[in-house]
Amino acid sequence: MPLPDRQPPEDEAADNAAGSRRTRASLRVAAEHLVPVLLTAALNLAPRGDYFTLLPITGGLDRAYGNLALLFGVAAALVGSVTFSRPEARFDIPALVGTTGAGLITATPFILARAGLTFGLAPRHFDILAVFAYLAFFAVVGLLAGGCWSVAVRAVREACENGAPTESAPPFRRRY
Repeated sequence: MPLPDRQPPEDEAADNAAGSRRTRASLRVAAEHLVPVLLTAALNLAPRGDYFTLLPITGGLDRAYGNLALLFGVAAALVGSVTFSRPEARFDIPALVGTTGAGLITATPFILARAGLTFGLAPRHFDILAVFAYLAFFAVVGLLAGGCWSVAVRAVREACENGAPTESAPPFRRRY
């Protein structure tokens, strides 16, 4: 006879299985969607710690708009990883080339500013263009991180579903 505060063993096994499924689902969501968010945040925060920079920018732009660029980048990484992890949407070669092209276009003002070129704009107008390009660049970086990570996750998932070996294969042996 079971104790009054305990469930029968069959119910406990069912509850443990449901809890295990919830834990696996939580870990899957974290692995699929949290990794690109953290990568984008690291790429955005690295210039603040003087580790490396993705753009040749002045410190004033990063201090004034860095948090907004972080927000846009993280949001784009989350949207990219969620969107491209769906079965019908794929981050394929045209999407990669388009995203990379958008990144190059948004980096152009910073590259040209190092050479002293400002597209013929007044300095005040060029500063406005630089702010928009800075914010758009980190949104593109987030989208690129989310899309590329979704491709990697999809490849691993398809390999596991198709019965790929989970253990390493034996090394090649020479035949004499």
